Amino acid sequence: MAAPNEPAGLVQSLDSIIAARFKPELPGVAALVVKDGRPILRKAYGMANVELGVPVRPEHVFRIGSTTKLFTAAAVMLLVDEGKLALDAPVTRYLPDAPRHWDKVTIEHLLAHTSGIPNLSMDSGYWRTTARLDHTLEELVAPVRGRALEYAPGTRFTYNNTGYNLLAMVIEKVSGRAYFDFLDQRIIKPLGLAHTREGTDKQLIPGLVTGYRSGPAPAWLLASNNLHAAGGLVSTVDDLAAFMLALQAGRLVPPEGVRRMNASVVLPNGEATGYGLGSWVRMVNGKHLVGHGGYIFNFYSQLEMDVDSGIIAVTLHNGDRFGGDNEVLSKQLISEVQAWY
Repeated sequence: MAAPNEPAGLVQSLDSIIAARFKPELPGVAALVVKDGRPILRKAYGMANVELGVPVRPEHVFRIGSTTKLFTAAAVMLLVDEGKLALDAPVTRYLPDAPRHWDKVTIEHLLAHTSGIPNLSMDSGYWRTTARLDHTLEELVAPVRGRALEYAPGTRFTYNNTGYNLLAMVIEKVSGRAYFDFLDQRIIKPLGLAHTREGTDKQLIPGLVTGYRSGPAPAWLLASNNLHAAGGLVSTVDDLAAFMLALQAGRLVPPEGVRRMNASVVLPNGEATGYGLGSWVRMVNGKHLVGHGGYIFNFYSQLEMDVDSGIIAVTLHNGDRFGGDNEVLSKQLISEVQAWY
């Protein structure tokens, strides 16, 4: 479905770009392309459930993996705006039982993946063993407490899921609410995101599609508790676009905070990391793109916005790269819209 006022040629071009990647009988994708708040293309391709022959619909719910980190970062920046957190404060200020050798690790370092704290999900065997069993937040962090920092905080960039689970602990400590409850009360409900929630495997989630790995074969089993603030949400293309529009418009986080989130962190050696505070930062065709992607067995997500041109592309995929790389697809979609305006 497309907005009636959009050029027919643009809609057809976007449709062709996506349709060329996805076979109707295989796992598919829900896609939404928006310009200045108006949908240009909202369509689904492929199967939501291969066994039952159920096609994907645009309103279907998907696991979004690390795109959750953008929500976590927004939650942190809300608390910063309220004076309950300081970006330059050490994590030990808010987590008194944290190891003393973390006393130079700040909240900003955790957001920017520059903390030097080891990333548990990089441990050998983690995804085959640890990730398949339920763990509390503390259990997800405990294995790294006794380890040395991998580098001086702020001097390098290494993508870090453990850092974002530490941010969940900080959010819970200073807000007095469980992480997902905080998101629900401060972000999800105020924005009317009706299908965004914890991706629990303990309850039924209406509209949730089935995930697949190569074959297709059933997705690898994974305990959802282990994803938490690093990747534990489910959502829809409509909810994610609405979230991004609200965030970039300053309706969640004040404009200065949004600018901090959207600006690539620069290391002491002058190297830009390409990552801000909870958001990847890229330049495409001279335009400033921000957003996040995610992968979790076996779902891919991509939420991207050209903040200079007001273009958003959201793609949610329930298979192991059956349609290629979602980040590449999002850039293609945004570039196509840029060329028409």
